Amino acid sequence: GSGWALCLLPIAFGTLFLWAAWRWMDRLFGRGAGLLALALLALMPQLVLLTAELRGYSLLLCLAAASLAALERGLQESSPRWIAIAAALAALMMLTHYAAVRVVGAMFLYGALRIAAARGPSRVARAWGFGQALLGGMFLLQYRWQVSHLRGGTLEYEAQSDWLKASYFRPGEEGLLAFLARQTAAVFDFLFLTRGAAVPAFLLAPFLIAAAGGVLRIYPYSGSRHSIDLALFAAAAIAFALSRLSGPRLWPALLLAAALLPGALAVVW
Repeated sequence: GSGWALCLLPIAFGTLFLWAAWRWMDRLFGRGAGLLALALLALMPQLVLLTAELRGYSLLLCLAAASLAALERGLQESSPRWIAIAAALAALMMLTHYAAVRVVGAMFLYGALRIAAARGPSRVARAWGFGQALLGGMFLLQYRWQVSHLRGGTLEYEAQSDWLKASYFRPGEEGLLAFLARQTAAVFDFLFLTRGAAVPAFLLAPFLIAAAGGVLRIYPYSGSRHSIDLALFAAAAIAFALSRLSGPRLWPALLLAAALLPGALAVVW
């Protein structure tokens, strides 16, 4: 019944998230990128904080990374079973938080491009198509029975006019490019405590989807916990870029971890 005991569950999900994220990056980009991503995610200050809180974000991230890892394995091995597992994990992810829609949308684009380019066995395409139909049906049901009732409600009004006001685009008050630049910098400032990492942001589909959510005033595009799902993709982009320079060596990941450790400890302290 203690608060400390209750925190064990999100901590467990956060630990599993690191393992799943490492498996995804290792399979997708190689050993060097996997180790660098692991170092980034393990010591990212805001991830450390959220993993210790009684919130569902660590479960969201765990299911997102696991689904991405399963999808990548299914595509590489032409395995309908792993494609189906990826869809099942994505379906569970959609039950945890609204931000899951961004991850699922990015996975849809990625999977469609990979399957179209590979022209592999038809059973893989069928398994992927069935899974996307399932996810699409879940989205429609969730929108019909829950999200549509929030649109135009008190909570949405308070978010857009008060505590998340800066996260939504306001035509007439600022330009579109200014909004996108400011909020992209805010996201990276939140995730890494520095704005210098914002360069690769728009190379990633989840960031484009997130930015569209803010522009269309559907979901906050902000430097807050509402954008924590983007941490996985930001770390992947940065790790991939660094791994192209360092190769499959261990020391760059250790050096990165050593550089991030003081910031992570300072935030927690």
